[in-house]
Amino acid sequence: MGIFQRGFYQRLNGFVRSPAILSLSLIFFVYLFSGINSSNAGMWVSRLNTNLIFMVVPLGIYLLGPYSESFVDRVLGMFAIINFIISIYLLTDYFYHFEEVNSSYLKGQTIHTPIIHVRYSYFVALSIVFSVYLFLKENKKIRKYLYGFIAIYLIVFIHIMAVRTGILSLYLSAVLIAFYYAFVYKKYLIAFLSMAILIVLIVLSYNFLPSVKNKINYVKWDIRTTLDGSAKYHTSDRIRIYSIINGLKVVKDSPLLGSGIGDIEEDMDKKYDLNYKDLPKEMRFQPINQFVFTLSSMGIIGFVLFYGLLLFPLFYLKGGHPLLPVFYVLTFLTFLGETTIELMIGKTAFLVLLSLFICIKPHKS
Repeated sequence: MGIFQRGFYQRLNGFVRSPAILSLSLIFFVYLFSGINSSNAGMWVSRLNTNLIFMVVPLGIYLLGPYSESFVDRVLGMFAIINFIISIYLLTDYFYHFEEVNSSYLKGQTIHTPIIHVRYSYFVALSIVFSVYLFLKENKKIRKYLYGFIAIYLIVFIHIMAVRTGILSLYLSAVLIAFYYAFVYKKYLIAFLSMAILIVLIVLSYNFLPSVKNKINYVKWDIRTTLDGSAKYHTSDRIRIYSIINGLKVVKDSPLLGSGIGDIEEDMDKKYDLNYKDLPKEMRFQPINQFVFTLSSMGIIGFVLFYGLLLFPLFYLKGGHPLLPVFYVLTFLTFLGETTIELMIGKTAFLVLLSLFICIKPHKS
């Protein structure tokens, strides 16, 4: 819709002259140039098509902006409410199949989710952060209590999910928010209470939530059987480790340019055939780690360019949204156990939210 607005060319010129938002669009060209080292042109073009969104979303958000902080806060509130509504259905299904689902955690599985469970836990963690932020900021009692309730409910829900990536990213983000309020607003009690609450949550979750206890027991079993060599089949954690090890071996073969974004799947298959030939095809994944995926497919040069452009707004902006640093921290923590911004739904949500945080109107507070 931005192209139909009056003064489109002037705004387009403004986009080109706005380094923070422009840096996100330039990431597309990192994917483009990775084709230099790709022999599979068809796969390279396919990857370009799915990553064209790096060009489209930041540009579209910029052309329709700038946005007031109150507007962005409403978007964050809607994001939290939508995930809250979805979680009600998921939690109902969990209690309906209580014994069956809890038993599945002993096998490394989780409750049913509408998308990949790791990515959905990322959305839930974001919703909790947004709800806590809006609860602390909101002046109207009805909205304040609503966001407070959603935050508490989703905190319980994310522990029932027991997805480590989501919980870890949530905890560290909560620590960041607590220290932000402690040092910026001199509310040291909030920081102290937050630390105490996190410790209590860990203890209570293990003792009163079967899914959490079963998940921890599964992880302990997985580590023990892997170390003593008694493992008889491939678990989700081992599959993740296999993918990361193979990704690093691809980097070793071509450290500067990587395999090329079009050839990463083929080169990973070769590594599986060489190192884990007994692993079934359906368990052979590309590196399940955003950092390793970028490094193996684009090499050191592409890695530096990709994350340099991705992180540029964080260090360049002086008047972005208050949650911008927390958003980066939470998202980058998920990169350790997931390719968060490779699949379309994660990429789209990330770019829309980040672009809104960047294109906010300057404010004095």
